[in-house]
Amino acid sequence: MSTKAGYAATCSKTDRAGGYRAFLSIVRYFVREVVCSPQRFVRVLGRLSTSLFTQLRPLELLRIGAIARFVGSNPRFLFKHLPPHYLIRGLAAPARTACFLHHYKRLHAALPENLMRRMLEEDVPVFELGEGGRQFAITMGRSRQIDHSRHVDHEGELSLNLLVDASHVFVLSFTIAPGWVVGAPVAEVLMITRVQGALGVFEKISQAAKAMHGIPPEMLLMAALHGVAEAFAIPVMAGVSAVRHLCYDEEDEAIFKKSYDDLFARIGAVRNAADFYMAAFPLPEKPMALVKRGQKTRSRARRAFRQRVAGETFEALSGEGRAERFSSGDEVEEEASTGADAKAGAREALAGSGAERS
Repeated sequence: MSTKAGYAATCSKTDRAGGYRAFLSIVRYFVREVVCSPQRFVRVLGRLSTSLFTQLRPLELLRIGAIARFVGSNPRFLFKHLPPHYLIRGLAAPARTACFLHHYKRLHAALPENLMRRMLEEDVPVFELGEGGRQFAITMGRSRQIDHSRHVDHEGELSLNLLVDASHVFVLSFTIAPGWVVGAPVAEVLMITRVQGALGVFEKISQAAKAMHGIPPEMLLMAALHGVAEAFAIPVMAGVSAVRHLCYDEEDEAIFKKSYDDLFARIGAVRNAADFYMAAFPLPEKPMALVKRGQKTRSRARRAFRQRVAGETFEALSGEGRAERFSSGDEVEEEASTGADAKAGAREALAGSGAERS
């Protein structure tokens, strides 16, 4: 047997063993947390009885080594999509399962095994900057609970986090979802479901903005998301509207509208019939000819910095040194040939569906 074949056989045996351990962990979890709680047992049984096959489909993911290993110590993870409060309001059970499965199968196809494993267990730096004695970073990893979030890790499967001196100050959470879930005529989208700052860190957010050419934290993370879009070859984003946000409350309507509807409209996204804000990467920029005199230098510096963030994120995820794809003068003159057709097709599809401005 060749060395390569022997390694593949060893990995296969390891994955099977990991899958077996993960399955036993799930059984123990079910007995401990569900069977021993009559109320929870009835609730779970009711969900399973409506669509047993759909609800159990995530067991397919145990074939993926990184996920089997993670589920071995976190069995709840494989069923986090079952409750109705997952990702957005009003998402039906089949759509929740489809999002969960699509996301992790796509990650498995796009990322090396060791990088996927790291992202499940920790946050991976995709951009770092030292400035004025401070350390700023953008990391990416599995979504976790942040202060004053009601739904733990249900608001998105992956998060881009802005850190100042190792403290989390802002987060953007997203999921790689099928296009039909958001009413888009494309195969898949980066579905943004959380854009949130931490409380009590205004000074640190101000320090980050000052060090990064005055760019607001949400726009820094949007630039990083552009790098994710390039690395995964997913040129379309779909931002959740305020009314479909998981934590939406009419009493806080103005806050949600500002944080989501106004933000997505500001970056050029257009709301579709399914209440998602659709846009294709790269996001539209104001032509430099329309930028006021005296602000052009600052505008160019901001654009260059956002392109740097996107480029370094792309490199961290793809392992390819092609950050120049984000570099330009005043405007992006030419797109890489490998992605131009996909981006053009995405824009054409969005335009045809009425979800992009003419």
